[in-house]
Amino acid sequence: GPTVVADGGSVSVSGVDQHRTLTCAGGTVEVSGVDNTVEITGHCGRVAVSGIENIVTLESADVIEVSGIGSRVTYHSGAPRIDSSGSDVTVQQG
Repeated sequence: GPTVVADGGSVSVSGVDQHRTLTCAGGTVEVSGVDNTVEITGHCGRVAVSGIENIVTLESADVIEVSGIGSRVTYHSGAPRIDSSGSDVTVQQG
């Protein structure tokens, strides 16, 4: 099954062309590297995405941070604080 990220815990996804499914229970998910695809269910305290052309889909988070080039983050619900920088990065509700 998917990796569970507990409150106070953190999971890092890095590398190239990784496909991961995670379940957040208040924790932190950090995604870096190139062309990674990550799906997150549950509620995260923080999701941080850096690197190049990573695609992250999540249910909800308190904070979404995106930097780097060409990454896309889609969240389904809530009103997260969004910090985005870099080139051609997108954070949107969907």
